Amino acid sequence: MLVHSHQPVGNFAPVFEEAYQKSYHPFLSALSHHPRIRASLHYSGILLEWLEAHHPEFFRLLRQLIEREQVELLGGGFYEPILPAIPDADKVAQVRRLSAYLRDKFGLTPRGAWVAERVWEPGLARPLAEAGVEYVTLDDTHFLAAGLEPAELQGYYLTEEVGYPLRLIPALKSLRYTIPFREPLETMRILEQGRAPGRFGPQPALFVFSDDCEKFGVWPGTFEHCYRHFWLERFLHAIESAGEWLRTATLADCVAGSPPWGRVYLPTAAYPEMMEWALPEGASREFRSCREETERLAGGDRCRRFLTGGLWRNFLRKYPESNQIHKLMLRISRRWQALHDAGGSPERSQGLSEAHRHLLAGQCNDAYWHGAFGGLYAPHLRSGILRELIRAEAILDRLEPDDDRLRIESTDFDLDGSAELLVDHPAFGLVIKPSDGATVSSLRFKPADAELINSLRRRPEVYHDRVRQQAGGAGAEAGHPPASIHERVASKEANLAAYLAYDRYARHALRTYVFPATRTWEDFAGLNLEESDQLAGGAWSLASQAPPAVFEFRREARTSVDGRAVRLEAIKRVSTQAVGEEWEVACRLSVTAEAPPGPLALGLELVFNLLAPDAADRYYRLLADGGEVRRPLGFQGELGSASHLFIVDGWQHVEIELEAEPGAAWWMAPIYTVSQSEAGFERVYQGSAILAVWKAPAGSDGVLRAALRARIRQPEKP
Repeated sequence: MLVHSHQPVGNFAPVFEEAYQKSYHPFLSALSHHPRIRASLHYSGILLEWLEAHHPEFFRLLRQLIEREQVELLGGGFYEPILPAIPDADKVAQVRRLSAYLRDKFGLTPRGAWVAERVWEPGLARPLAEAGVEYVTLDDTHFLAAGLEPAELQGYYLTEEVGYPLRLIPALKSLRYTIPFREPLETMRILEQGRAPGRFGPQPALFVFSDDCEKFGVWPGTFEHCYRHFWLERFLHAIESAGEWLRTATLADCVAGSPPWGRVYLPTAAYPEMMEWALPEGASREFRSCREETERLAGGDRCRRFLTGGLWRNFLRKYPESNQIHKLMLRISRRWQALHDAGGSPERSQGLSEAHRHLLAGQCNDAYWHGAFGGLYAPHLRSGILRELIRAEAILDRLEPDDDRLRIESTDFDLDGSAELLVDHPAFGLVIKPSDGATVSSLRFKPADAELINSLRRRPEVYHDRVRQQAGGAGAEAGHPPASIHERVASKEANLAAYLAYDRYARHALRTYVFPATRTWEDFAGLNLEESDQLAGGAWSLASQAPPAVFEFRREARTSVDGRAVRLEAIKRVSTQAVGEEWEVACRLSVTAEAPPGPLALGLELVFNLLAPDAADRYYRLLADGGEVRRPLGFQGELGSASHLFIVDGWQHVEIELEAEPGAAWWMAPIYTVSQSEAGFERVYQGSAILAVWKAPAGSDGVLRAALRARIRQPEKP
């Protein structure tokens, strides 16, 4: 048995504590009461650091099991990265960091490693071997797709990459689905297959179970099932009572006790559900349909083993928000490596070491993808890894020559085929996308380690069909195992289908809207402005650039107003600078409409995600003629008309002052996605869209002009 435990960077402290109380401690305690059962355990580095700080008694118990040689600890990436998604040097650094930690705390050097989410690519063999890894476990899916037969999965194999060897051990999906969701007898029946006469293979049959510790207590219904209904105790007793035909071993025992069954080269793969989730929504539906069709065919198993779905990297295509974080991470990694290679003083080395720790923490996998778990859809997880990356970025800023300079670069930063403008300063970082409405996709305020946009486009997901059906679910009843999260359907609140709206554009800042002046805030919130999509989401050309950081964009477009075509000419001037302790971002707009049939309005959209729509320390503050108006960030509607709007975040210690010229109407629309997590379908706040609206005055002759200035600062602490 290989049991894996992990909590992501940025997760809430109560979540760590609940997982400890419901899963990590009771599982290890149960194992300690069955000393004849040997197992391999893996804990990510971030979880081990938390356990050491908050529950030293857990470390004492773990040391006891290690000393009596009941358990083996595996290594892996310290911050649980998807290894193929990070540079090779960082792969090695992640693994060596966890190995060094285990040597320091437990006096052992791990021989094996956990591969996060079992995401495998053939090129991993070399960096893993270079980091000192001798063996890893992967799903049987990987081996079956390579052409091995089910009977050949009861041993381990050797692979290599340009001569660097690595042992690969198959873990069985059948065990992953029975443990702990079926009675122990069903698992014992699977294991008894190893006693079959004429069984393939020269050595005793090896059956490997490899999965998350959280399924023993954290997943819905499993705490009652595993501990109050004693499933885990009955399971461990069944293993102990099986007789001489069955023994438990660590992975190290298996590798040391028998030779490999041969050499194998596995295709790029992950566990089956992950490869389905990585597909685009339409392709995912087709994939599921094809798989279901094979289940109706005689001998469909022969076909199904080769239906492997997509690969993990396609999450970066499916979710551009993930891709942007990923490319920021790669950019910081390259900067770090260049400074590291240049050498320097001990003080410089200390700074680089600290920056490296933040960089590696920013590679934690959870917020880069989405499936049955919240992952990418969880803003606090995205915020967690972005905070680490921004901290690394800020340290590198200080270590580079001329650390107070403004840096501007035109490059295809996100590798979408179009160039972005990157503006970097020790106080801020900004990404402008001319190809997408000349919008801003990243506003990184370095003094607060905060990405202020950090929002997510609302998009169709395959599971939204089940949300519309308003299916419910229940926890485990006494004597009945809970459903696996892959089979479970539950909603955390009623009427979630009402939130299934899909955005036409990415949730960026400074998006330009020209629309009929009769539209209202309800139309904005309901995605029914009837705006010019060519201006809002089309490609703008960079007409000029002036120092220090002033960019002028132009766009000609056509739109329809009351059924009549209207020609538009637009100029957008974006500038940014640090002014004392403030960061200033300004946008000036001029739009000329040729003979519009009716009055038009001009809107400039801002998107900020300060993470909590109802927290008392996060709110809007509008200064109007009638006095001060204060609303929570979850407010929807027209806040009022004024020249100044303040957005306050007491938790991240950020204040944003918006100044409209002339004064604007402020329309607010909170952004809620509907996603699935291990606890069921849930509504998640992804920030708020704020539209500053100006309507054309009488006699304007179809010309709309406006300006908006954002001043971002850290207010004095009370």
